[in-house]
Amino acid sequence: MSTIDEEIRKALEEEDQQALAQIDDEAGLFEIVGMSFHGKQAWLTLYMWAMGFIAFLIGVYCFLQVRETSEVMDALMWTIGIIVCLFILAIIKVISWTHMQKLELMREIKRLEARVMLALADKR
Repeated sequence: MSTIDEEIRKALEEEDQQALAQIDDEAGLFEIVGMSFHGKQAWLTLYMWAMGFIAFLIGVYCFLQVRETSEVMDALMWTIGIIVCLFILAIIKVISWTHMQKLELMREIKRLEARVMLALADKR
């Protein structure tokens, strides 16, 4: 091999080491939430946050209506509305946490791929 090939290989290895150092840091909760707002499925995160906010507002409205009503049947209907909003919020939370787990898993897979790539480059 020529010297230029060796220099290119050294430069690539340094870039790989830098990439591995970036990936190697464990992400915190807020970093993972931030990661969910980027990429191909950012629309899903935005949609979930919007639906959660809307369900919360409807739940607050239903709660205010329960406090205002004097009829038992009306209070029961508004209470059912609150329960439905709470179920919707719970489902949104489960989907959001699953999505963030997937992002963290993908991050870990990339980290392992980089380590394997560096190990193979060291053997050559």
